[in-house]
Amino acid sequence: MSGQPDFSTRPQARRPPRWEVVSGVLGLLVLAATGVLAWRARDEARATEARLAEVRRELDQQQARLRALAAGAERNAHAARDGASPVRIVHGIATVLPSDARLERLTIDYAHGTLLELGVEARSAASWDRLLEGLEGSPDFAEVAPGPESRQAEVRTTIRARWSGKER
Repeated sequence: MSGQPDFSTRPQARRPPRWEVVSGVLGLLVLAATGVLAWRARDEARATEARLAEVRRELDQQQARLRALAAGAERNAHAARDGASPVRIVHGIATVLPSDARLERLTIDYAHGTLLELGVEARSAASWDRLLEGLEGSPDFAEVAPGPESRQAEVRTTIRARWSGKER
């Protein structure tokens, strides 16, 4: 073959310059990196929205709890004005409590008309009977309902009652 130029009608394949290839590869890399960053940003936005929704739910729950506590405090203040303060209730119990009986626990439920739950311990059945008679005979207590009891040795049980005492 000779080293003569080819004058055929077909165009010869032209190779692009090296800088065009390098810039094309770099452009593809930048496009891929941008896509990855956009994907991550979208995932972070979704996670942030989920956390925001969770915080709003918690805030709503806490606000509801705060409203309930405020309403309870208002009921307690109203009950205290009506003579149902814890001090008056404990004093009323102390006046009927025999010396050989002990109040172990007291629960006051102002939400349901000043219901009382007294955890008591009496050294004997006789002191237990005196305690019940005192509660039932007192004008400060109504609806006295003793819990289960065992009359062997000491008596330890719960009494439910309603405070009916008023300020005197």
